[in-house]
Amino acid sequence: MKIPLITEIQRFSLQDGPGFRTTVFLKGCPLKCPWCHNPETQRPTKEFYYNQARCVSCGRCVAVCPSGASSLVQGPGKDLVLQLDRSKCINCMRCVAVCLTEARESVGKTMSMEDILQEVLSDEPFYRNSGGGVTISGGDPLLYPAFTLGLAKRIKQRNVHVAIETSCFPKSWKTIQPLLNFVDLFIVDLKSMNPQKHADVIGWPLKPILDNIERLIESHAHVRIHIPVIPGFNDSQQDFDDYIAYLSQYSKQLEGVDILNYHVYGEGKYISLGREKEYQYMGVKENPPEKVLPLARGLKLAGISSVTIGGLVGITESRNTSSRDAGMQCVA
Repeated sequence: MKIPLITEIQRFSLQDGPGFRTTVFLKGCPLKCPWCHNPETQRPTKEFYYNQARCVSCGRCVAVCPSGASSLVQGPGKDLVLQLDRSKCINCMRCVAVCLTEARESVGKTMSMEDILQEVLSDEPFYRNSGGGVTISGGDPLLYPAFTLGLAKRIKQRNVHVAIETSCFPKSWKTIQPLLNFVDLFIVDLKSMNPQKHADVIGWPLKPILDNIERLIESHAHVRIHIPVIPGFNDSQQDFDDYIAYLSQYSKQLEGVDILNYHVYGEGKYISLGREKEYQYMGVKENPPEKVLPLARGLKLAGISSVTIGGLVGITESRNTSSRDAGMQCVA
């Protein structure tokens, strides 16, 4: 079983499913969304943040670096300043261990299944009182199907609500099918309805994603769709019409749709990871909230009962009386 690194376990989240939740972020994603605001979850290997403002150029990292990635050079004045060449870095994390000012922070840690379970199950009373639970996210948890299945199964054995955030990218339904018995809610990103644009920009074919969404619905799984609306990529009226036409076919089966407007929070992460040159959306402005109103209204008119803008914001209704089926507040 391939064991993923964990970038974060976020407690008391209200954005990753119903109620109070603990979200486990796995490191690694096969897609290449150029606007991704969680770049630390893209690569499956360890990385480190470097906050230059905290660095005092003490040279401790230079002394322990085995590859010469860190060095002290003459600055504009007489002082020596740190120079970092990430192309030489082997991610041994020795520099992180000796940094006195926490200018460097490791991204991605090894945790056993038992350690993860101990942490996420420590808040069971909050889950039960709020209708919440645990969300397995990433990256994409389906990049690690055996691990994700084992984690979901162990959590479900405690009768805790389990959600998964995924792009449903696997080309084989066999990867997803075993999860049906242990996952209460599939939160699926749907990034574009244009097959060519999806392949060219995201780097993955659209058809297997749509096939998996449809198989989930046919299997009576609880599915909620996330639509990230990105400036210049999928924010035209034609894009909105395509989303409405497709999702209207499943208006009665879907738990709801959440429209997530692009935001700039990821810029600082790319800089801290030394990957700002690869971030195509550096300096791109956020769309005003009203930009997505035609999409929200169209989805509502198509019969989707729960449509939100900005994420899951509150439990108001459900298809039945159990907390695990709770729908989310409609703000459109």
